[in-house]
Amino acid sequence: MRNTPRLCEMQLANEPLERAGVTRWLNAKAPAPAAQRRAVRPDRTMSHVELATFDNGTGEGIVSFEPSRTSGPEYDADHSRWYHHLLVAGQRVFEYGCPCGTCGIVFRKVGTSAHRVSDSEAFRLLGHLDFVPSNEILRRLARVLQPGFYHPAIVEGTVRLIEPGGPADYFASDVVRLCGLEPPDYEQASGPRTPYYRLGSDSGLERTGRTTGPHNALVAAVIMPLHDPSRLSRERVNYWLRQSDAGTPLTAFAVAVIDNQQPAMSPADPSYPYEEHFLFTNCLLDGHHRVQAAAESGRAVRILSLLARESSLVERVEDISAVLRGYHRRAEP
Repeated sequence: MRNTPRLCEMQLANEPLERAGVTRWLNAKAPAPAAQRRAVRPDRTMSHVELATFDNGTGEGIVSFEPSRTSGPEYDADHSRWYHHLLVAGQRVFEYGCPCGTCGIVFRKVGTSAHRVSDSEAFRLLGHLDFVPSNEILRRLARVLQPGFYHPAIVEGTVRLIEPGGPADYFASDVVRLCGLEPPDYEQASGPRTPYYRLGSDSGLERTGRTTGPHNALVAAVIMPLHDPSRLSRERVNYWLRQSDAGTPLTAFAVAVIDNQQPAMSPADPSYPYEEHFLFTNCLLDGHHRVQAAAESGRAVRILSLLARESSLVERVEDISAVLRGYHRRAEP
């Protein structure tokens, strides 16, 4: 099917080396202080939330998605097409989503966009996000996105700023424990190449997967900023800290995808309690300073998240709603 071996084939060919590499990697990582360890809620069954659907027929495509290619002329000319890409003004900013479904989850920065996608009206249009805005407001906010169908949801939770390679880095911990280090060298994790935020608390799902029988799957959520948090305006972050102190909810706007990977073999770390991962990734379009204020204050942030179902690696409505359940804000107008 493909002209060059990718992660899934390399894992099978180099399993003993990979597992040894995982052991060395994990042994070299200092244990996280108790305050930094993620809290994983007890496993739960596939409970669901009702999904709304929004048709972004008037989208201008400033932010768009480039689907993966596993063979053919496009792949032959550019092997990075193996991954999906998120683009801003036609430039690749993130790559994600191994299409084989059995490799470690990847979501990493591959470019920097100088294009400003936030809208001066966004904060006013978002309001307090007590509920999903009207279709009219959704169309106004989503005009930067490519046309297509999205699942709008208000997600809410506290956030933590994560440095790549640190003890709380999902990609350097959970992904490595499940799927191992990145081939072909098996010397380092497939990192995000940017600081990012973890959203809320991880949870578990009781599952019957593609490659195994009943098992537990980890559900995690992250916020990927378009702009480096270390370069944000300190004045603006302080402004939103004061607004939050005065009772103003911290809000943001993001386009989201869900990735799902389950290795064909047992976890690289035999003691790891999960055999499958779901990652709910929110790519931040507006609200960078407010999210940073939430991370510094410990207060929750509310995000209008437009899930790009056609660009996700999860298609079943039951799986999507089960993933969103742990982050979904249940409030009515």
